[in-house]
Amino acid sequence: MKSRNIRLVVILATVTLILLVINQFYWIQKDSVFQENLIEIQEKNQKQSKELFDTKVTLALVNVRDRLLSLSNESPELYLDPVKQITDEYFVASFYDTLNPDLLRNLLVEEFKAYNIKKVFEYGIYDCFTDSIIFDQYVDLSQDKNSSFEHSSIIEKWDHDGHYFGVYFPKEKTYLSEKAAFPRSLFLSTFAILLTMIIMGYAIIVILRQKKLSEVKTDFINNMTHELKTPIATIKLSSDVLLNSSSNNNSERIKQFASIIKTENNRLESQVEKVLQVAKLEENKIELSLKKLDLHKIITSAAKVHQVVVQQLEGYVSCDLEAENFMIYADEVHITNIIHNIIDNGIKYSKEQPLISIFTENDKNGISISISDDGIGMTNEQMSHVFEKFYRVPKGSVHDVKGFGIGLFYVKYVIEQHKGKVSVESKKNEGSTFTIWLPTV
Repeated sequence: MKSRNIRLVVILATVTLILLVINQFYWIQKDSVFQENLIEIQEKNQKQSKELFDTKVTLALVNVRDRLLSLSNESPELYLDPVKQITDEYFVASFYDTLNPDLLRNLLVEEFKAYNIKKVFEYGIYDCFTDSIIFDQYVDLSQDKNSSFEHSSIIEKWDHDGHYFGVYFPKEKTYLSEKAAFPRSLFLSTFAILLTMIIMGYAIIVILRQKKLSEVKTDFINNMTHELKTPIATIKLSSDVLLNSSSNNNSERIKQFASIIKTENNRLESQVEKVLQVAKLEENKIELSLKKLDLHKIITSAAKVHQVVVQQLEGYVSCDLEAENFMIYADEVHITNIIHNIIDNGIKYSKEQPLISIFTENDKNGISISISDDGIGMTNEQMSHVFEKFYRVPKGSVHDVKGFGIGLFYVKYVIEQHKGKVSVESKKNEGSTFTIWLPTV
């Protein structure tokens, strides 16, 4: 996908998400106003319902008391104390005579049903002689039930001279059902929007990663084509010369072109091997042959090999090996390769006269190797990708630095397999320093 199309997709996705969030915010605000109005209406209705309920209970208890008075041939006018509501759930009625619990229960049930009071209630009888509640029982009238059962709790006493009976409604609490509840539809829509945002964000990340992978793949193919075309062209030219030569030609010349063909063939084999090496790294197929090694000896040998190339460019490779313990347990081939790779990298990305310095010291049960150059350096962005597969720091034109971008990827992999660490510090146009830490024996 082209960069222009990707930018268009990202912009459209961002605008869509913003519109969804604005729309959701609008409906949340609107629903908030609706919820406030609904709560206000619920509070008003609940208050009216409670007042109506209290009135019906009061009237029912007045009727019960009057019927009890009529049974005892007493006049209601003799009672100055009316039915009184002590709390939101507790009602009492005075009665100056002893009461039969079963009779009181039957009268309460009849009157409550007459007023359509279908609640669970507790009734008790107070005896002024013993100053205690002498009877306490629950009655369930909910769902057309008419059952009673004893209860061990004691109803709160009323400061009153004489007998009285009380009724308590334990479930008659004042509360708002579903107060400030979040509507299920609004919750689902919010969840859907969040899920959409996550999916779209993930899709954008995948698109950007695919774009980067495509660019890396294209760069790798271009580099590989360039690396392979040169030896193939050289081999073709040498082969043509040999084919067109007569049998009387100088044998030394034939040997020269044969040597060129062999050298270029080895170069092709090396390039193919590097590509195959990446596949082995990805599949973790590299096997390490661990043994005790002298790391200073490996570094010195690698420095000598590269010193020849560096001297031709009027540069130098310096070694300052100060580590006292330089024995490691590692694979000789791979450790040698990573030292060569980093030195070779320093030479490739150096200026006209490469200056490579190698320093070692012991640190935290291991040895630290620092390989520095005075090359073109890297930005912070480039440093964050330098150990990625196929990544190559640009140095001008596309093919001015040879390689596939797998050297430092290989370095990092091998170091980690040896339970070590590798890092880089660099400044643009000031050079780079690669630091390797490996555990010592």
